Amino acid sequence: MIDFKKDRNLEPVDENLNRILGNSFSAYKKLLEKLPDFEADLEWRFYKDGGWLAKVTRKKKTLFWGEPRDGHFTAAFHFNERNHSGVLELDIADDLRKMFSNTPASARNMTTLKIDIYSENDLPDVYQLIGFKKNAK
Repeated sequence: MIDFKKDRNLEPVDENLNRILGNSFSAYKKLLEKLPDFEADLEWRFYKDGGWLAKVTRKKKTLFWGEPRDGHFTAAFHFNERNHSGVLELDIADDLRKMFSNTPASARNMTTLKIDIYSENDLPDVYQLIGFKKNAK
């Protein structure tokens, strides 16, 4: 099994990502294809405490963090207190909205919404969040 958390030399190239993401690899590739529509770029970085993480940015603004997991790709969006109500008004799945409203804010008043991407059916919610985050202050 590939473990992107421990091995800095095991880079997140397509061959390795395909092995860990499995059936969700095509959804991950679709997400990459769509990022230019948001003027966003994905950059892989290795962190000693977290392993390989994908940082998706638009200019200097971080839109979300991504992590390859066994069988899926997780996208984590961090929102400040000012944007909390705007996220709840988005046209996203009810379970995501409920999860977000029940997630306590961190010490820095940030609330995180994580989406596990298993298939292309999960991408419309991700696109909604990217668009909102791109324009949020």
